[in-house]
Amino acid sequence: MRKLPAVKRSLKHVARRVVPRFLLQSNTTMLPKKKRVTRSVFQNIMDKGSVVSGSFFILRYLKQDTPQYAVVAPKKIAKTAVKRNSLRRKGYNILRSYDLKSCAGILFYKKEALIASSIDIKKDIDLILKKAKII
Repeated sequence: MRKLPAVKRSLKHVARRVVPRFLLQSNTTMLPKKKRVTRSVFQNIMDKGSVVSGSFFILRYLKQDTPQYAVVAPKKIAKTAVKRNSLRRKGYNILRSYDLKSCAGILFYKKEALIASSIDIKKDIDLILKKAKII
């Protein structure tokens, strides 16, 4: 039997890991633990909080000493966890860019946000936060 020569593999033949675009951005982590809404605060906001609505979001908020925020992407809006998590990350990254006052708030996605661009989402969040007098 004849022996086949060994073939050197170049990089194009080696399976490379594709890194998702959101991991390449610098601020892709969650909010710091101190700025996240706890279960008790969440329930408080749902019971006693004020509501402001925009095209892509509903903001429920409550004035308090420390700033705490959450972004919620309901299962009704996005069926897969991957899509819901990417929506939440988008919301957190946009919230991170603001200097928010002491207030606890929850941003709920609406169905219309699925087809919106990141710029439109940022504009809507900006409008909602101004309506609520948080920024």
